[in-house]
Amino acid sequence: MILLRIGSGRSKRLILNHIFGGITALILTSAVAHAVDGEDLLKAGLAGDLAQVRALLEKGADIDHQDKAGGTALYGASQQGHQEVVQTLLARGAEINHQDKEGWTALIQASQNGHEGIVQALLAKGAEIDLQDKNSVTALFLASEQGHEEIVEALLARGAEIDNQSKSGRTALLQASQEGHDGIVQALLARGAEIDLQGNKGFTALILSSQNGHEGIVQALLAKGAEIDHQAKNGVTALFIAANQGHQEIVELLITEGANVNLRENGGGTALKHAKTQQIKQLLRAAGATQ
Repeated sequence: MILLRIGSGRSKRLILNHIFGGITALILTSAVAHAVDGEDLLKAGLAGDLAQVRALLEKGADIDHQDKAGGTALYGASQQGHQEVVQTLLARGAEINHQDKEGWTALIQASQNGHEGIVQALLAKGAEIDLQDKNSVTALFLASEQGHEEIVEALLARGAEIDNQSKSGRTALLQASQEGHDGIVQALLARGAEIDLQGNKGFTALILSSQNGHEGIVQALLAKGAEIDHQAKNGVTALFIAANQGHQEIVELLITEGANVNLRENGGGTALKHAKTQQIKQLLRAAGATQ
């Protein structure tokens, strides 16, 4: 061992300041370099530059370095569909359940954007399936809303919470019904989704699908026992809203299935009063609508 004699008094203080100043500078330089490498890793992950990602990781870049919004390289690669980059980051120990400032995870990003292979890779590595963002939205909710049927099936097979409600009261079934994703609605119903759950405004899957003209979904919901005369908080029913939007085939279907043609919404109006076309009004009168 080599012992360093540094004297005493003022000279000692100068020497110590010099030594510790140098050490501090080295630490700061290393930290800055580490941060720069982390920024580069974020860019490489987002761009899908696998060679650059590997090179930066070999240099010691912080694999979980975050951008201003809280996103990481894994998050960006999952969003953009760069599967090889995702697998590389996972193999090197990237934080799989990291949430950005809005609460989004790599799994939520991949699910929303339809990247099935990445969803499968994340699930295989143990990604938490029901993590929610700030609006209580999950991966299943967004995959259902966007129409990514294979991803919905994968999430359901792994036990995703099927009836989780967002802060607006919406569920995966409500979103899929509104957007007209027949296959996803069928998958959710087959897995036992609660058919008459309501959003905060009282709209059900049947009302939303009737409003948007998705006849096949209306048929599927009625076949599973959806409450045909449910009234939302403003008093409208599936029949009222289908008539108002001019969806004649759905009006016919609902009448055939026994919908009450004379229910009133909160303002006192009926389906007959607010029907969009004369043909629909004729159908309603034939079914017993009086006002």
